[in-house]
Amino acid sequence: MPRPRTFDERDVVARAGRAFAVSGYAGTSLDDLLSATGLARQSLYNAFGGKRELFLRAFLSDTAEAVQTVEAIRHGTDSPIGRIRAHLVRTAVEHGSGQALPSLFTKAAVELSASDPAVATAVAQAFSAQQAHYAACILEAQSAGEVDSGADAEALGAFFCALIEGMTMLGGSGVSRAALSSMALTGLAAIPLTETGRQNLGTQDGEWA
Repeated sequence: MPRPRTFDERDVVARAGRAFAVSGYAGTSLDDLLSATGLARQSLYNAFGGKRELFLRAFLSDTAEAVQTVEAIRHGTDSPIGRIRAHLVRTAVEHGSGQALPSLFTKAAVELSASDPAVATAVAQAFSAQQAHYAACILEAQSAGEVDSGADAEALGAFFCALIEGMTMLGGSGVSRAALSSMALTGLAAIPLTETGRQNLGTQDGEWA
């Protein structure tokens, strides 16, 4: 009769994910994973199958979290345009000067999308979902009279996907919070706001702090 497991699988996956996020898939050895998770080699194989399987568990978990973070802009008491601004500023604050933990989603997208079909498919699906959430928030802002009705919500959704991922990567390389905040607010200025939108952001000159 097999002995019951004495570890939390979610905790092991999270620990492995952090190791992969720091060193990448190729740069993370099995010994690195054993050290990060505290598992014995056979326990890791028995529970997860091996390095590849554990990586996919961690990667897909981080990918789902990345999508959920963007989905949050569709909920809240602030105006739609205010929620987008808050999300941009929060990203700058959390990632400025390399303060945040590395993102496995971003790391794997850069390292493996061109060579690993499973990763490429998951990344494409995640970006599509993120774009849809941003676009939905823009459409809501248009319905609220905050954004010009002629604005292309889908294109703006893709723009904010690129902006957020770029900020995350630059922050991880040491770019300051102030510099990321400037990028965020410059990106926000790309939205064709109405007078109502400018008023809801608390200013009429476009310099949103």
